[in-house]
Amino acid sequence: MSRPQGSKNKEQKLATPDTVLFSTEERIKFLADLIVTRIAEDETEGSPLLNAIKKEIDSEPAQLATR
Repeated sequence: MSRPQGSKNKEQKLATPDTVLFSTEERIKFLADLIVTRIAEDETEGSPLLNAIKKEIDSEPAQLATR
């Protein structure tokens, strides 16, 4: 079966997320909103993410300050 006419070698534009066009301030706000949303979700689910982070921190050897 042949392809529809004009479909061969058609240039496709890359999809770019809207965040590419954000200013620095908008990007910071966007990331902060993502973090706040994830923390809220984690708290409603019994904090599995926070518990995993705490467990990881507790298992790391103590590091001396280098400054």
